[in-house]
Amino acid sequence: MSERPTVHAPLRLASAAAIEKRRRFKCDRDVKLHLPEALYDDLARQARADSRAVSEYIRVLLERHLYGTVGTGGH
Repeated sequence: MSERPTVHAPLRLASAAAIEKRRRFKCDRDVKLHLPEALYDDLARQARADSRAVSEYIRVLLERHLYGTVGTGGH
């Protein structure tokens, strides 16, 4: 179990509507998150591969988890 997980393909928002929704909303909430070093390093590596800042990459992960890969679930 000491092996690191497989690196996944870069994240991309699936629709123009999802992209437009993200542009309309200001990211004005802070969340303090404590992560193990290895997890942060893996997130940073994935974010770089996707040409994103770590915080933006985490936002995309959360959006995809909550709203799915196709859109924003009508929210």
